[in-house]
Amino acid sequence: MPATAMDMTVVQSEAMAENRQSEIQSFYNDATVFLTGATGFLGTMILEKLMRTCSIKRIYILIREKKGKTPEERFKDLFNNSVFELMKKQTPNYLEKISAVIGDCGLPEMGIGEQYQEILKNEVNVIIHSAATVRFDEHLRLAMNINVVGLQYLLKMCKDMKNLKSFVHISTAYSQCSIRKEIDEVFYEPPLTGDQLVQIVNNLDDEYIKILTPSLLKEFPNTYTFTKAIAESEVLTMGKGLPVGMIRPSMIIGTESEPVPGWINNYYGPTGITAAAGIGLLRVMLADPNAIAEIIPGDFVSNAVLSCAWDIHNKWIEHKKTVNGNVFDRDSYTPSIYNLVSSNMNQLKWREFVSINKCHGTKIPIDKMIWPIMLKLTPNKYLYTVLCFLLHTLPAYVLDSLAKLVGKRPRLMKEYEKLHKYTDILKYFALNSWKWNEPNTQALISRMSKEDRTLFNFDISLISWDDYFFNSVRGIRKYIFREESLDTVPQGLKHVKRLYMIYYTLIAFLVAFALLIIYLLFLLFN
Repeated sequence: MPATAMDMTVVQSEAMAENRQSEIQSFYNDATVFLTGATGFLGTMILEKLMRTCSIKRIYILIREKKGKTPEERFKDLFNNSVFELMKKQTPNYLEKISAVIGDCGLPEMGIGEQYQEILKNEVNVIIHSAATVRFDEHLRLAMNINVVGLQYLLKMCKDMKNLKSFVHISTAYSQCSIRKEIDEVFYEPPLTGDQLVQIVNNLDDEYIKILTPSLLKEFPNTYTFTKAIAESEVLTMGKGLPVGMIRPSMIIGTESEPVPGWINNYYGPTGITAAAGIGLLRVMLADPNAIAEIIPGDFVSNAVLSCAWDIHNKWIEHKKTVNGNVFDRDSYTPSIYNLVSSNMNQLKWREFVSINKCHGTKIPIDKMIWPIMLKLTPNKYLYTVLCFLLHTLPAYVLDSLAKLVGKRPRLMKEYEKLHKYTDILKYFALNSWKWNEPNTQALISRMSKEDRTLFNFDISLISWDDYFFNSVRGIRKYIFREESLDTVPQGLKHVKRLYMIYYTLIAFLVAFALLIIYLLFLLFN
């Protein structure tokens, strides 16, 4: 079984009692870290884990203005999240070690002022670049500025960081999936270089870019994977002479155990499927039931990222010792890539994903449930279109019409418009399967000490998916739908029974109506 947060706390406490640190903890001891994307799901977990388990000197986190809130307000609000409760107990002086850097990855030079630039250049030892726009349908200009140009600037700034020990760029397992079915831990030829993309985009207005985007993407399903593929090539070209590496995680879902099981703060990817199906809104989806659901818990990704930074540093030091008879050739160093997937060691198919989630979801129904959990997966787009009309559009139209008649605001049609747009984006990943080879990732696990494999666990082979989803559906209920108490479960189960009664009554009525039509047609033609 995977180590729980309690197991890790025990290991850490024992180590502290003996005044020792694990190898990875020692790497971060008294280090200064620059973390981008700290307010995002993955960045939040990286920040929490670093503060809770490592004796760092300081963490600088990049924060921008958003939704009318200043960076200072967002910095303050960040730590009101329940995910930091365990960290606050173990590290009550955490604010003394965390500083906000005002900036924005979508702006030139990441919007970082000269004063902050000098601080980062002089102090930073480790960079973890988690910031990215994860909207698959993002406008190409914004996707380029955040995913490519921001990375370019960061790599350029790194060349002036005299104390840099390690740089980890977080990419995605799907960056290369549009043009190959098997992905190795290597750099591939990009569709365009970063500079070529910048030149094209900056010479066109936004409307023309929208028109041109499909022809630029070609085989790529969206601007996210397209810009991520280009960003990877920048790591290779601009990262020359730097202790840099890259990790490619698959679809990131809620936590397995750290700092609490099932923590999640977004609807992205498979989480949105579980949530929408859990309230009875999503009833059919264009997906291959036998395709691989390539998912990985968020805390496993954060642990892997922190471990990769340690491994990249070790490889950099080893390279300096061995290259050209102890004459260090910086440019001959090739950045390491770590594929981080579940399919090799603990494969899960979409039909299993739906089945296990339904099993656990029906036991603790969501109060907002409007229909029983019954998600149908089909790879046939024609059948999907028919079922989508019968199970989504038609019921929504009828109920919205009834809502108008009684003076209530119609909502379902708009909800399904958003839901269909969301599932349309996901269909590419739910209809196809790929193979990722991960020798670097497995070798990293083997190099980690027993203590580090507990403290920074990301061994996906140890996960029981049934146990994971037991906590995951509870996490979605608690953190997404804000239904923290299970006291309402008995009432919810009664509500589900009523919904099933309505469902079976409706089915019986429709069958009877169909039989009546058939009978009348029989009489008519005989």
